[in-house]
Amino acid sequence: MFYSLLNVAASWTEFIQNMVEAGGISEDQQSLLTTVFNIISIVLWVALAIVGAIGSVYAIYLGVQLARADEQGKRDDAKKHLITTIIAVGVTLALILVFNVFLPMLLDAFNVGQSVNEGSGQEGQGQGAITLLTNMIACRV
Repeated sequence: MFYSLLNVAASWTEFIQNMVEAGGISEDQQSLLTTVFNIISIVLWVALAIVGAIGSVYAIYLGVQLARADEQGKRDDAKKHLITTIIAVGVTLALILVFNVFLPMLLDAFNVGQSVNEGSGQEGQGQGAITLLTNMIACRV
C-alpha cells in the first residue's frame, strides 16, 4: 500500500500511461484519453485563473464598499457578499485541484483501471468505464 502511495501519478497523462503499462487500455485509447484529459485540464486551469482574477477584483470592490458604507445595513450587505465571494473562489480552487491533481493520484494509488485484479485472476475488469468513455467520444468526433 505504501509503495503505491509513494509512486502515484501526478497528472492524468501519467495515470493513463500507467494504465497502458498495466494492460488496462490500448494505445489507441491512450492517445484519445490523453488528448481529452489534456484539453479538460487546460480548460480547468484557465477557468481557475479567470475565476481567481474576477473574484479578486470583486472582493476588492466589496472591500471598498464595506469601508465607505455609512449605514450598518450597507456594511452588513457588503460583508455578506464578500464572504460569499471568498467561499466561491475557495470552493472553485478546491474542486479544480481535486480533479486535476488529487483524483489521478487517488485512482493510481488504488489501481483503478488496471486490467488484472489481484487475487481474483480475472482480466479486463477495469476496462468497462474506459471503453464506454472512448466509445462515447469516438461517436461524437
